[in-house]
Amino acid sequence: MPPATTFDEPPEFDVGDRVVSTERVGPLLQGVPRGSRGVVIARTADRLIAVRFDSGRVEHVHPARLRFDEQGLGAD
Repeated sequence: MPPATTFDEPPEFDVGDRVVSTERVGPLLQGVPRGSRGVVIARTADRLIAVRFDSGRVEHVHPARLRFDEQGLGAD
């Protein structure tokens, strides 16, 4: 099997990174909508990202469903 490249992998997020969901996350009636902003609070052993969204919800999200929040850069 050929080695994986960074182009084949979703972005790597670290604790404290500001992120935005690229699609709806969580249960249909209680999830967070696409475009919701949050902060990475942990990385799980099964390669999911735990995110505390600005709404207060915490969800485990596949990294491919997130992107970096460029608007959050320098906002602190």
